[in-house]
Amino acid sequence: MRGHARLAAAVTVALLALLCMVGEASAQAAVRNGFWLEFGTGTGTVRNTCAGCANVTVAYGPTNHLRVGRTLTPRVLVGLELFAMQSSELVLGPGAAPVDAENGSLAPIVIWYVGDSGFFLKGGAGLASGTFTVQSTPGEPVTTERTGSGLTFGVGFDIALMRWFALTANLGTYVTAIGDVRVDDTVVDDVIATVYEAGIGFTFR
Repeated sequence: MRGHARLAAAVTVALLALLCMVGEASAQAAVRNGFWLEFGTGTGTVRNTCAGCANVTVAYGPTNHLRVGRTLTPRVLVGLELFAMQSSELVLGPGAAPVDAENGSLAPIVIWYVGDSGFFLKGGAGLASGTFTVQSTPGEPVTTERTGSGLTFGVGFDIALMRWFALTANLGTYVTAIGDVRVDDTVVDDVIATVYEAGIGFTFR
């Protein structure tokens, strides 16, 4: 867990460094135009709560995202986002065994550029999923999959390196509600996961 915390700190510092380059890169910070595609990676923190849970549980892990879309107006983009985060040793609720978890979402999104810079706001809503694997004793690992709904919102900044290519700094939040999850013989009611993500994307535009 300490390793993931150090990784999160390193990614956050890198993102802040990118944002500090705004003034130097302003001449190149043109927004996306026409069809665009972005894929990225980073690190995240997931906070889980449930009905009847006295405390919030926290885990860390790597994140990945893929976004694709088109320009609607010079400052407004529409697209589709696929997001995933993996974490281990996550305790969903009282009495439940630790699980290896993957939180994901698939959502239509809107990106709005603020002013003439590459700074943007992002929002969307769609489907969410949770995959939870527990090592039963004895026996093979048991995997439970659940689907539900999710919201996403965040901020970012495009730093153009070429006319058709940019680095994108991302800070985002994903809130997912996936209902009840059975872990071995324990049922955890109304699981809600909130993921905080910091990442760097590679954008073709």
